[in-house]
Amino acid sequence: MKDITITAKALACLKSTKRFKILELLLESESGLKFTEIAEKLSIIPSTLEYNLKTLEDFNLISHYKNIYIQNAYSKLVWNVYNSLSNLNPVISYLKNHKIPINNSRLLLHFLNSEPLVLSDLISMLKLMKEWSGRSISKFRIAGSFNLELEEKVMRINDFATNILNLEIISTYQDFRKLIQYNHTDYFFSFADIENTDLYVVDKCNYYMGIGNSDKEPFGILFLPNIEDEIDYEKALLFNGKKNIMWLNKLFESLKRNAKRIHLTKEILENKALFDKYLTQLKK
Repeated sequence: MKDITITAKALACLKSTKRFKILELLLESESGLKFTEIAEKLSIIPSTLEYNLKTLEDFNLISHYKNIYIQNAYSKLVWNVYNSLSNLNPVISYLKNHKIPINNSRLLLHFLNSEPLVLSDLISMLKLMKEWSGRSISKFRIAGSFNLELEEKVMRINDFATNILNLEIISTYQDFRKLIQYNHTDYFFSFADIENTDLYVVDKCNYYMGIGNSDKEPFGILFLPNIEDEIDYEKALLFNGKKNIMWLNKLFESLKRNAKRIHLTKEILENKALFDKYLTQLKK
């Protein structure tokens, strides 16, 4: 298990395009390269190159002898694993341009084995969710930053009418304020009972996820930030089946542990000024 954990961390290290290209360059060079040669070939400024070389060394992905940087046996092992995953799992090409909000190496490994579907058509995504959930969802958990206009548009186009028996939402102060100022806030809460709705607030959450449980197989959905650190709402990762969403459950619970609870009432939900005041007090 230790070797697997180390490999998972090394794979996570290669999410960086710069580190990926540095390792690729050194693997192509049998005798290694000097610092200046790497900088010139990849057009990387010295300070950035120094940081990324050190990171690769910290994970034992490259070796450093005097002024020469060179590949090693572990470099080749991790590279082969990375390419094998790329060939077996098409989601890897998607992940190259997106950031994964997983610092835990074990969770990352479970994520890579969770058989996600990559969908760039949000209508198809919602249709799959409806197919997996049926007429009702016993529990639906949401965490992250909203794109309210896009969500409402897609849900209305697809005549979304699934009943949510229990709802949990974790989001930031900023996003909850967007929600209460939105013209059609009541639309989003029309699918759930306020008495069975729990809200939690966190300082930061730069992704968007959902986990649904129903009479059918549980499912999960995840929108990741792109390399510019902006959430990509055009593409979604979908997960189906209990074993494939276990890691997503753990990600949600880890976020919830650091969240503050909003004691939601009908009065607070219907009074925007009161809700805003409540959030201000909660943030202190």
